[in-house]
Amino acid sequence: MTRWRNRLGVALAAATALLVAGCGGGGSSDSGGSGAGNQTLQFAVVAELTGKYAPYGLQLQAGVNEAVKDLNASGQYPFTIEPKFYDCQSEQAICVSKTRDAVTSDKMPLVMGPVVSLDILPSAEVTQRADTPHAVFAVLPDITDKYTNTFRWSAQNDVNNKTVVDFVKAKLQPGEGVAIVHANTDFGNGGAKQQADGLAAAGITPVANIGHDPSQADYTPVMVELNQKKPKYILLSDSDPADVAKLLRQARENGVTGQWVGADASGAIQLAGDDAKGYMIVSPWFPNNASDPNSIELSQRFVAAGIKDPGWIAAMAYDATKGVAESAKAKGLTAADITAGMESLTNMPGKAAKSWTFTKDNRRGLTDSTIGQWNGTGFETAWPQG
Repeated sequence: MTRWRNRLGVALAAATALLVAGCGGGGSSDSGGSGAGNQTLQFAVVAELTGKYAPYGLQLQAGVNEAVKDLNASGQYPFTIEPKFYDCQSEQAICVSKTRDAVTSDKMPLVMGPVVSLDILPSAEVTQRADTPHAVFAVLPDITDKYTNTFRWSAQNDVNNKTVVDFVKAKLQPGEGVAIVHANTDFGNGGAKQQADGLAAAGITPVANIGHDPSQADYTPVMVELNQKKPKYILLSDSDPADVAKLLRQARENGVTGQWVGADASGAIQLAGDDAKGYMIVSPWFPNNASDPNSIELSQRFVAAGIKDPGWIAAMAYDATKGVAESAKAKGLTAADITAGMESLTNMPGKAAKSWTFTKDNRRGLTDSTIGQWNGTGFETAWPQG
């Protein structure tokens, strides 16, 4: 696909020059800052828009679309921003195939998504081989550690788990215990290890560390062990919304009294219904946060866009889209230009996060997270306090 496209009203000579630049790989490195206003910044959004992980992919899509509306209307960019969406149907092989289509057939200068760790890791293999920058949201450290073309628009898993451990250290009283429950997945096992290591460093030994295979219909064995050990806090590492909802529901049904503290699995609150009340989530952003006017605004916009349960993915995608535009504005519209722009993105004010900074050697994302508690209609900050 020709990346830079001539627009109506442009003189023939200028249009010809643009077409020549497009054949040369998407424009010169200074094209993004030319102020000509006659170019298009396209990028790929590979997302789980259907299938098991659709709650994640639809949030990604909504965040990008809302940002594009604002950025294009702002008049601050010398190009029109035009994302192209690829539905990878929550299937790893399809996510890889769509990513390959984006960077080879369509020659997109940047890929954003997919969201789920299982899908993003092999997709990053494709983009790294193609020297294409990749905006990612998944929290696994391996993504930015192994793939030098990736930039994380969220908080890394170890940041989230340190926040959870700090919360437990501050709140746990003598005679109380903490349990770890985790899915036997890369995300779940990695999170459980980080939590166990952090607790050990604080001199705390979990009363239980329970792994479970994902997508089970019945978690009664987990509940039996939790009732035997009676932990005050139950740290949950599971990214599957349906599994999180089932665990919360079956905990209530089995009389488990511990306080659950888990990851923000998009859609889990909605699926769990009343059983989610009191659930604590660690996340870099919460919807309908009364202390953050931007959160209220974004939440309303995401709901209007069809996201019934807006979460951090939509908010981070909003900021990521701005980051792509800022990088292209500063350096240009090619893949190499956007990479250079992202590597020098310093203190960019976001709408979801106060600021974003990336360098060539630091692409990990945010350095802190927050724990919020669901009260049935919204979130209240539980940690840090004060």
